[in-house]
Amino acid sequence: MSKHKWHKEIHAWADGAEIEYAVANSLNYEWHPLDSVNRFEHRNTNFRIKPQPVEVVAGQPFNFKEKKYLYVYKGQGYQYNFSSEKYATGSAYMGAYIGKIEVQDD
Repeated sequence: MSKHKWHKEIHAWADGAEIEYAVANSLNYEWHPLDSVNRFEHRNTNFRIKPQPVEVVAGQPFNFKEKKYLYVYKGQGYQYNFSSEKYATGSAYMGAYIGKIEVQDD
């Protein structure tokens, strides 16, 4: 049996983490606090564990705790859209998903 698409976020929510959601095909793509566990069944909705602030000290290298990606979408004509969040495939706002680029700390 395969895991639910939002398995990680559902378990984090059950453990007390703050979860946020955004409607994927909305022109005004904003993150909102999760108001109901039933929202996990809504289509075209993305979820994430609310990002926590990271302390950065000047002069010290910053290392990501996990890999970060820049997601690439093909817009109209020669336009390409980039985002640090992965939108649902076929999002009218971002265009067709092409792939991702790993962001490296140098």
